[in-house]
Amino acid sequence: MGIRIQPKEIEVPQDDPFKYDLLERKEAVEVLTHLVGSLEGPCVLAVDAAWGAGKTTFLRIWQQYLRNQGFPVIEFNAWENDFSGDPLVALSTELTEGLNECRNGPLNKKIDETKRAAKEVLKRAVPGVIRLATAGMLDVNPLLEKELGQTLASYAEGRLTEYKDTKVAIDSFRAALKDMAVTLSQSSENRPLIVMIDELDRCRPSYAVELLEIAKHLFAVDRIVFVLAVNRSQLAHSIRAVYGSDFDAEGYLRRFFDADFRLPASDRDRFIDAQLDGIRVNDYFKRTADRTVISDNEEESVRNLLKVFFGAHDLSLRQIAQAIHRLGLVYASLQSNLRSFAITAAVLLIVQTIDPNLYQKFRHRQVSDADVVDKVVNGAVDRTLAQQFESRLFEAMIVVAFREEEIANMSAEEPFKSPLLQRYKELLAARQGDWTSRDPDRERAEQVMTRVQQYRRYDGILRFGFLPSAARLELLSSDLIGEHSDEAPKQT
Repeated sequence: MGIRIQPKEIEVPQDDPFKYDLLERKEAVEVLTHLVGSLEGPCVLAVDAAWGAGKTTFLRIWQQYLRNQGFPVIEFNAWENDFSGDPLVALSTELTEGLNECRNGPLNKKIDETKRAAKEVLKRAVPGVIRLATAGMLDVNPLLEKELGQTLASYAEGRLTEYKDTKVAIDSFRAALKDMAVTLSQSSENRPLIVMIDELDRCRPSYAVELLEIAKHLFAVDRIVFVLAVNRSQLAHSIRAVYGSDFDAEGYLRRFFDADFRLPASDRDRFIDAQLDGIRVNDYFKRTADRTVISDNEEESVRNLLKVFFGAHDLSLRQIAQAIHRLGLVYASLQSNLRSFAITAAVLLIVQTIDPNLYQKFRHRQVSDADVVDKVVNGAVDRTLAQQFESRLFEAMIVVAFREEEIANMSAEEPFKSPLLQRYKELLAARQGDWTSRDPDRERAEQVMTRVQQYRRYDGILRFGFLPSAARLELLSSDLIGEHSDEAPKQT
């Protein structure tokens, strides 16, 4: 099997949607299913989470669970349909075509009537007319009311007939859509039709706003529930990009969403373990044994480093998964007779993932070890990171990486220039003799400096592999060209 760089989407088995759920979403799915199952009127539900936080996976699991419970479900990927340019065409087509599997005697006629009514709207739709013809359905703000007035004025000069025809077509479409939804609900034990829209916040701003308005203006009828997976913050940016930086985007969104659900935080440690297991990292450590004094168990150290640092920063699950798969690509490709410098690689991967620009500057000696520690350790969202064991390991590795060439050519007793160690020396000098209470900063400085001295006494010939590890992570190393024995881990 080949090596994957991009993480593979999790499988969602029909008979057990939660079988491979890494984020423990079952409770949220069951709660939301009960909620949408109790709704009669139209509803637009926002499922809110940051980019890369698992919204798409959540929707896939929920879709299958809903189907297993007897709900009719339509899937609509907004980003994949962005090319069409017209969200009305895309949404109406996906809606009617997606119900083909639900066709029965009474519903056949209703679906066909909805298709014909949608075509009539599409024949007459021009920019601004949909919003104009549906004015009053939505509590718009003054800015939009002004826009409606300007549109109406332009129509009053000679195109009122077109406007009236369009309004009739829209009313007919909504009536046909409602009739179809009610008929479908009756055949599904009074369960509403669930329309799930994903990737809205990846679309062009104009398309995202038009799709949101079309869904609320035209498709908000009884027995249809829209579920939109969104990053509200990003969507607000899209709205301001269309209507102006001073536009009240949050107030605008409140008028569109009838209910909000924020995806709960995930168990990142469990997720990271699953990603490392997915690249079969343990197989790699079984076939290689690096000589090191850094850790008795390199695999455990790598796992702990990634868990602690990725958990302490505001990284998306997607960023974490991509980073681990890049590490897996290096491990799976590396020649088995070469040292892996696994912990060095993990430390550099952490910097590269948290701040790619900082990583490149550190890679080329444009910033110091102190700069990296300030960003990655002291700048973490989790303020306790600096006091953890993994932080001491990280800081010491950054110091020796920063001065690896210098360390290799001097004795362990010779001083060398390290802005981070100089900072810690000055801190210890300033607090010398003050032992009246526990001092976490002093303990941190002492432990990092002690660890660096231990590393410097290590075999200078083998070094710590800063440059080779950086080249491998950037896929620039000839070390990755070699045998692929039957014992080498394979990713599927």
